Amino acid sequence: MLCYRYGGESESGLQSTGSPANWRCVVLEKLRGVKLLDDGWRTAPNHARPSSCIEEADIDTEDYPERVPQKGH
Repeated sequence: MLCYRYGGESESGLQSTGSPANWRCVVLEKLRGVKLLDDGWRTAPNHARPSSCIEEADIDTEDYPERVPQKGH
């Protein structure tokens, strides 16, 4: 999964808001302790940067800008 990181901790640290360096490839099978937050959807306008972790995209959130993922639509 390619996602935009806006909080948390990692060895590389968090860059300033909107930085393309905050895009991360995450292996879903390795996630643990995931929680759904009551928070707004966050992203950055530069999500099209090349990524070696994505072979085929099933859903691109910009395909559905009117949707609210936290509310199930």
